[in-house]
Amino acid sequence: MTTEIKEKNPVKSTLDAATATGAICLDREGALARITIDNPAQRNAMTVGMWESMLGLLDEVEADSEIRAVLLTGAGNKAFCAGASIKELASAMSNPAEMRRQNILIRDVQLKLQRLSRPTIAVIRGACYGGGCGLALACDIRLADTAATFAITPAKLGILYSLPDTQRLIDQVGMANAKDMLLTGLPVTAERAQQIGLVQHLAGESELAQKEGDLVRSLLSNSQYSLRWTKASMEYLSNAGSLSAQERENSEQELQQAFDGAFDGSDFREGCAAFLARRKADFRWPNEGDES
Repeated sequence: MTTEIKEKNPVKSTLDAATATGAICLDREGALARITIDNPAQRNAMTVGMWESMLGLLDEVEADSEIRAVLLTGAGNKAFCAGASIKELASAMSNPAEMRRQNILIRDVQLKLQRLSRPTIAVIRGACYGGGCGLALACDIRLADTAATFAITPAKLGILYSLPDTQRLIDQVGMANAKDMLLTGLPVTAERAQQIGLVQHLAGESELAQKEGDLVRSLLSNSQYSLRWTKASMEYLSNAGSLSAQERENSEQELQQAFDGAFDGSDFREGCAAFLARRKADFRWPNEGDES
């Protein structure tokens, strides 16, 4: 499988969905799927139509065996995502059933992004607020421009951050820093965000594309068997406490089988051969029918 980052003619998804004010765009660049939040007039705020579109696009990515990594970003340099559209939330205020539907939709998108079997990178320029932070936290790796800012502001609107969003935030920044962000609603600089674990990588605007490329190349060239089962293991460990005894037993058995099977898999054979020959590994799973 190719590990190139760019193609001359990237394939654009047939599920690209424009709304009255924005769109979610999926472009395939070799084995990379690039998802762009495209609503710059509203700082890439997410409308209901955009949340619905992203849900479908994530299903499309999951079903495409050629995709090895996913990059999520916002259009332009002013904002990654300002969160859910406040205008739409306000218009749904008088309809509790519609408000609940929208909240469930947002929850489902972020959970699907978190559980995607491919590694995900959020590349953050400008403002990353509210639901935008939720999307970034649902990604595996976060790379930010040094000028980016982060804020979670439900306290300024009289609403709550959802339990899954709050748990992801606590998992990344710890309880004390999560309380600081949620109770004050104050913006956090990119430097501070890295200090508390909200982002892993920082780069100036001129170096951001190079750093993005370095991360993508690493993910595309690594073993998909290793990456996908590592994600599955981490997902299990994050949620084991909420599972029944039978669910934990089933999950642990499946993960143990994956661990044992790796040592008889094609990727391990290729990885060892490449290491001994001092060459770059050419991993092929799952494209050659090796399901171990």
